[in-house]
Amino acid sequence: MSGTDRLLGAIGMCKRAGRLICGVPLICTEMRKGGQVCLVLAASDASDNTKKKLNDKCSFYGVRLVFLPYTAEVLAQAVGKDAPIGAVAITDAQMTCAVQKHLPPKD
Repeated sequence: MSGTDRLLGAIGMCKRAGRLICGVPLICTEMRKGGQVCLVLAASDASDNTKKKLNDKCSFYGVRLVFLPYTAEVLAQAVGKDAPIGAVAITDAQMTCAVQKHLPPKD
């Protein structure tokens, strides 16, 4: 299994475990209300507005933001959704560790 498959598989596992928030508005709302957001993963084709919004929110709340090498459609398929998803957030520390093992190194 390639690193790509493992990363998408780990994201799908978070969804099945109920530890994933799908969509930028829901992620921002969860951060604003003080919910546990451990890691935000954004699609490579997210709009400039979405990138700025996620950057600002994640910086303010101290959450790591990673832009994935996948489009919104690929990200949606990984979590079993039909419509494209600009970003997902992991809400569990252990699941975050499992996903981070498959992420490219930090810049």
